Amino acid sequence: MNDKRHKMLSQRLSNRRLLVDLLALMFGLGAWVGVNGIYVQLPLLVNIAPEGWSLPAHMVMLVQFANLGPVLYTLYIKYVKWACDKYITYVLLAAGALSTFILAFVYDKTTVIVGNEHSTALLSLMFVTATVGCTSSVLFMPYMRNYREIYLVSYLVGEGLSGFVPSVVALIQGVGGNPECLNMTTPESTKVEFVPYYPEPRFSSHTFFIFLSTLLALCYLAFLGLNNLTVAVGERVKHPGSMETLPTDTRAPPSYKTNAGWTMSKQVYSYLLIMMAVVCFLGNGTLPSIQSYSCLPYGNVAYHLTVTLSSMAGPLAMCLGFFIKIPKVSFLSGLMVVLIALSGFICFLAVKSPNPPLQYSWIGEFLVVLSWILISGLIGFIKLGITTLFRPDPGRGLYYTGVATQVGSLVGAVITFVLVNHAKLFHSYSPCSMISKH
Repeated sequence: MNDKRHKMLSQRLSNRRLLVDLLALMFGLGAWVGVNGIYVQLPLLVNIAPEGWSLPAHMVMLVQFANLGPVLYTLYIKYVKWACDKYITYVLLAAGALSTFILAFVYDKTTVIVGNEHSTALLSLMFVTATVGCTSSVLFMPYMRNYREIYLVSYLVGEGLSGFVPSVVALIQGVGGNPECLNMTTPESTKVEFVPYYPEPRFSSHTFFIFLSTLLALCYLAFLGLNNLTVAVGERVKHPGSMETLPTDTRAPPSYKTNAGWTMSKQVYSYLLIMMAVVCFLGNGTLPSIQSYSCLPYGNVAYHLTVTLSSMAGPLAMCLGFFIKIPKVSFLSGLMVVLIALSGFICFLAVKSPNPPLQYSWIGEFLVVLSWILISGLIGFIKLGITTLFRPDPGRGLYYTGVATQVGSLVGAVITFVLVNHAKLFHSYSPCSMISKH
């Protein structure tokens, strides 16, 4: 029996080149590792950024603006006769590595714009990395069609790890614990004031961004290897110049009108697209923007655990798709109800900031961290489930899924940005405010 298993494993490995698997994995890792890496630093960045707790809302809006990248790329390949995806990918990966390297030295630099101080260096460099991530959806994955299909799985695993790897490093980094209140007096006043002191993490954001830029540099070298190493070139199935750049044919008829053996009613088709839009409204727009308001009243440690563990939960939930059958629509609907309930709970905590229920109890910390982990896992699994149901579609199902994703994300980000920055619906607090009053 063991000999049979050993023979099957040897046969599988003989049909592929592990070095090409590694290169494809590293290439996939470069898609979103920059954005995810900056995002997991939020528990440290919100304490020094002039935007404070509204910094996540600014970041979410920037990611939406970065969708100009795929739009410009689509227009480019439509109207320009000479278009080489390989060189565009080189530029994007190099820009991602360079921007995170520069970020290590300027992430805390600010400038005054229209009378208000802003983290211009941090936000502008994040926009560059977000453009890399957004454009990867129409550029990186289609490029892998040049190689045998088995390597696409390696690429997708790498893309999933782009959230997992920075989270593990940030979990090791820590936040140093919850802030302490120190009494201070100024020469102009004898009044004692309490100011929060944030303990140092195990290593700084500077070191973290250096690590991130090194990782992105390795992703660049991996893509270089895919295009130039003999072992990788030998695994190609067609010349890069002959590949289709767009993953779907936009001229194809709507899926429910095709006669290719794939069936889905018009009602279910529309329902799943609406579900995808709502999931992305919550997962990519609304909830990340108010995460600081729902977590920080329970302490820096709770916020740190929420950001890192929830960033791991999404990719892990999506990995379940490799082991379970295609979920039914009714099952996804049930998960959607749970997701909306948990999202409502998080919104309630954010609105109640700076004094949410169970604020100084371990139960409150546990509930908020657990809720965010479950939300992240549910979002990842539901998105995977909807995409899986549309995958055999010979028509425009996957194209419309992408449209629903972008529309839901954009609407959620814009609405929440207005609520956070202009409606003043959410309020931050100083951990030493209660002591100062006494």
